[in-house]
Amino acid sequence: MIRRFNNVMWSSHHNTKDLLTMKNVRNGVSQVSPAISEGQTPPPRQTYSTKQFLGLLLGPILFFLILYALPLEGLSNEGRGVFATIVLVATWWILEVMPLGITSLLPIVLLPLLTDVTGKEAASSYGDPLNFLFLGGFAIALALERWRLHERIAITVIGIIGTSMTGLVIGFMLATGFISMWVSNTATALLMIPIGTAIATKVIDLMKEENVYTPEEDTKFTKSIIFAIGFGATIGGSATLIGTPSNLILAGLTKEILGIDISFAKWFIFAFPMIVILMASAAFYITKFAYPMKVKKLEKGHIFVMETKKELGKMSYEEKMVLTVFLLTAFMWLTRTFIWVNYIPALTDTIIAITGAVLLYLIPTKRGDNGRLLDGSSIKKMPWDVLLLVGGGLAIATGFSKTDLAVWSGDQLLALEGTSYITILAITTAIGILMTQVTPNTATATILIPIAATLAVAIQVDPLPVMTATALGTGFAYMMPISTPSNAIIFATGKITFTDMIRKGAWLTALTLVLIILFVYFLFPIVF
Repeated sequence: MIRRFNNVMWSSHHNTKDLLTMKNVRNGVSQVSPAISEGQTPPPRQTYSTKQFLGLLLGPILFFLILYALPLEGLSNEGRGVFATIVLVATWWILEVMPLGITSLLPIVLLPLLTDVTGKEAASSYGDPLNFLFLGGFAIALALERWRLHERIAITVIGIIGTSMTGLVIGFMLATGFISMWVSNTATALLMIPIGTAIATKVIDLMKEENVYTPEEDTKFTKSIIFAIGFGATIGGSATLIGTPSNLILAGLTKEILGIDISFAKWFIFAFPMIVILMASAAFYITKFAYPMKVKKLEKGHIFVMETKKELGKMSYEEKMVLTVFLLTAFMWLTRTFIWVNYIPALTDTIIAITGAVLLYLIPTKRGDNGRLLDGSSIKKMPWDVLLLVGGGLAIATGFSKTDLAVWSGDQLLALEGTSYITILAITTAIGILMTQVTPNTATATILIPIAATLAVAIQVDPLPVMTATALGTGFAYMMPISTPSNAIIFATGKITFTDMIRKGAWLTALTLVLIILFVYFLFPIVF
């Protein structure tokens, strides 16, 4: 039974990775592997890759070294237990020894055995309200996708911006960024890439019809659209708490460590101006420096927008209902702390998100099949790995705060005492940005945010802005395909290279670092 369960989890893990990398699309086929007939021996599959085997050995070695061998003076056995758990889980996250979700369950086993954290306390982290906030947001994403409302939003924005080459790129970035504010970066990229590649293909055909086609212009426009979607998904997601997991992790850890509740509205007020500047800068860079085009406008460019609108037809009843739930949920999120908390003190962002999700499963369609806007099959598409990962991070944070590890870590950083506040912001943000280029941003945020908090306490500054700068740093990864699923999605189109991502992402990374420092230093104290 255990082997069967393990096979099921790995199958789910590989299917998810195939989806995120658009494997079938890249290969130009969409097919199902032939079934193995009865009695036929399945082809052998390597049990562990080299990377996984390295992690399988390295993780336990580091775990036992920290637990029993390393001279960590002043750290209690319970603190060693949490430290060892963090290193083991982080190693297996990074090297993917097991599916991320399964690795994230290790704190339930290790923390009660090695520390004063009870099994109930460790397990309760996986049912944290923030996980259900993310769950509600993803349900809305599934509804947008099912009824093609995301296409209508994209085409509407593009129609407003215009049909010039630059306008199309900016239109896609704005549409992607807007959707990414409310749903996950991964879901947004998955929704927008098929539309973007389709429009790029159509525009190339129009260029040929108007006799302005060159291979160079083809490459520039296609890459512009793809980077607009990738950058838009990454940047837009940081505008809201639910747009990217690192923001949710920050909210959960500030509640756990500091007892501070970051509201949806306050975060939006703080982050949105920075996102606007980043989006404008990224669009300007892509169209004017990275891929400037000689062809400025296609006279028939508006035809595609019109054809797509015609294909979509009038907004259906189902689209209207999904849009209503979407707008109502967004409105309640944005106004909760200003209006509704005075009348319904118990109302939280999680309650709003789950209410929106429940409505999607309750509201019937008019298709005559007794269906709902969302049905039971959509539950299988929920990002359970991410939800377990967030829960694992919160469990580790519980262990961090219940032992002397936090104080001990801060003591080791006293060498930085006397360093200016803005220098600390720069250091923590830079570490977050650099680490998330080569490791999953969710894992990076889970590991670095508590360390940032202890560093701030050690040098006697407010930990909240330092934690925020670190979280924002882990949310912006432009240079590596492995950094985020949205990066993997745009890389998997086969239209951009590894070198393209590094070169084009480096400039935006530097700008992001500067903006995070400035906004946390100047605007954060005003909003919070």
